Amino acid sequence: RYQNDPVGFGREVLGERYTSDVVAMMESVRDNPVTIARSSNAVGKTHSAARIATWFFKVFPDAQVYTAAAPPEANLRRLLWGELGMLVQHHPGLFAGDRVIDLHIERNPKSFITGVTIPLAGSPADRESKFSGKHAPHLLFIVDEGDAVPIEVYRGIESCMSGGHARLLIMFNPRARLGPVWTMERERRASVVE
Repeated sequence: RYQNDPVGFGREVLGERYTSDVVAMMESVRDNPVTIARSSNAVGKTHSAARIATWFFKVFPDAQVYTAAAPPEANLRRLLWGELGMLVQHHPGLFAGDRVIDLHIERNPKSFITGVTIPLAGSPADRESKFSGKHAPHLLFIVDEGDAVPIEVYRGIESCMSGGHARLLIMFNPRARLGPVWTMERERRASVVE
């Protein structure tokens, strides 16, 4: 019912209201393979990303959602997974039957939301391989603090996006006009919401 209506899912299932910026971000993820959400701190990007992850996971029974954040791991654990944890706590019925463990919510072994940490040690090839080889009929990647994520992570993600219904949401606070996210913007390979 809500596969094409993330905002309706948020309003009717989660009982929430959203600003026009959040609505634009949700609709961009629905409509575009790659969405870049850029804004300053504390405007609700991470809060919204948890809702997008939940919507995608709940409306597509075969969905896999991979979440990551620039190191250290605390960025992923405290911010995005803090928001996901609050959703689980406030909507236990929505997650009834799902297995909820550390950085992982699983409907079954092939359908889940999971946190993937970006290793600080190891080679660029190790980081790329950690994000490669992910395939599902409905696939969503969410990257927080995206301007500080190494290019090899994006190469790994991009290798997974050729088949099925794949989406990538990158969130960051613009600091400099350089790096892989800026290149995606400059080459118009993403929908940009601010």
